[in-house]
Amino acid sequence: MNGALIQADGRCTLIFLNNVSFLTEKHIMPPQAASTPARRIYFMIQNSYMATDQERPPLLATLDGFVDDFHEATTIPAIKDTLESIRSLVHQGEYYQALKLADTVMKHEDRFLDQPSWQEARKG
Repeated sequence: MNGALIQADGRCTLIFLNNVSFLTEKHIMPPQAASTPARRIYFMIQNSYMATDQERPPLLATLDGFVDDFHEATTIPAIKDTLESIRSLVHQGEYYQALKLADTVMKHEDRFLDQPSWQEARKG
């Protein structure tokens, strides 16, 4: 949460009274899972989301490069549109929404490459 790691020993309820950046464990991609173009995009959005204002600019520059590369490589108009939406959301500071769109691109890529999702691969 805002860069802090929090662990609960059991079921708990958290109530946020202000705007915080957080991801649950199941949404946090480990570095070794960022092994495809779409997964690298997700990973960079995730890192940008959790970064400080000082850490964020180089991450966003790398993300823009990954989006540009994928945009050039794909011929599917819907994916191109989704990539542009991801870029727009990120530059508006809407990282969580961008992650959700990146997840749809990863699912498309996983089907295309006939591979399990990174979450399924992590389970073993």
